[in-house]
Parts: sequence; C-alpha cells; structure tokens
Amino acid sequence: MALRFATRRAAAKVPEVFVQFGLEQQFRFISHPGVMAVSKLLEMGNVCRMRATFTQENIEKMKAFDPELARKAQIAFDNKLPINFQQLEMIEESLPRLLEEKKQLTAAREAVAKLPVGGPYKMPAVDISAARPVPGQKDLQGTALELAEKVNPGSMASQVEGPAKEWISQGAAKQIGSK
Repeated sequence: MALRFATRRAAAKVPEVFVQFGLEQQFRFISHPGVMAVSKLLEMGNVCRMRATFTQENIEKMKAFDPELARKAQIAFDNKLPINFQQLEMIEESLPRLLEEKKQLTAAREAVAKLPVGGPYKMPAVDISAARPVPGQKDLQGTALELAEKVNPGSMASQVEGPAKEWISQGAAKQIGSK
C-alpha cells in the first residue's frame, strides 16, 4: 500500500507556481519552479551578468560592421571566454584577469560539484579574487562604470555629491591610471 502511494507521488507532475516579475511594472504567470528560479536569477542584474560566447561565424559577420570589435571578439573566442560586451571593449587590458577569473570559476564549479547530494551545503574554500564584479568590491574592474571612467574620466564623480565626490574621483583616477 505504501509503495503504491510512493510511486504515485514520484510519478506526479511537478507543481506549477505563480511567478511575479518586476517592481514597477509587475506581471504574473504560472511556471515550473526550475524555470522560475533561473528567471529570477537572470532578472537580478547584480547576481549574474549576460555574457556572449562567440563562434567563428559570429565574428565573420561582425567584420562587415566593425572590424575592431571583431578583432576583440576573436581574442575572446581564441581564449574561450564568455564575455560581456562592456568588457569586450577593454579585453586587451583585462585579458590576464579574465583568464584567471575563468580558472578560478572552473575550480569553484568543480568544488561545488563534488559536494555530497543532500548536504551539508557549505561553500568550499576556493579563491575567487579575480572574479569581478563581486559584492563589496572596492574597485571598478568588471563593472559597468569601468568603461565609463576609461572613456570619460570623472564621470562617476560627476554623479555624486558631498564629501564622497573627491574620494571617488581620486580613487577612480588611480584605478584607471594603474591599468
């Protein structure tokens, strides 16, 4: 009897859930829990960033419009780097960090994959010092502001008022100048 109920429960469809997206323009729909979790993570811009993985065909098509961008995309393709288009603009300067980040993230994925099923789920001790952006970082590397500061120095400081303005302008100049 118990086996019959257990097999019926195992064969049951995964329950659908209500999903709500957006803060100002909210919309709701019913979805699978796995789809909902991935969609929520993608919606949170500070948790993950969209990155392109180029193919040789993509790069050949880019050459017709922007040969310089295609050259930079070729660098990402040759190093098998998924890259954000803002980072693509500065790939030559940040290539060593991006390669180190790739190694560190691969090691972190392998360490997490080795965790036993069912727990305990404690983050293994891995080095993610090259990963950018990360919560609480003190520099501009890997952020949307990195390109803005390189193209237009002081653009971040122009948006800030008060005593932090001087600190930001000095710090951003040091970071961009050190590259």
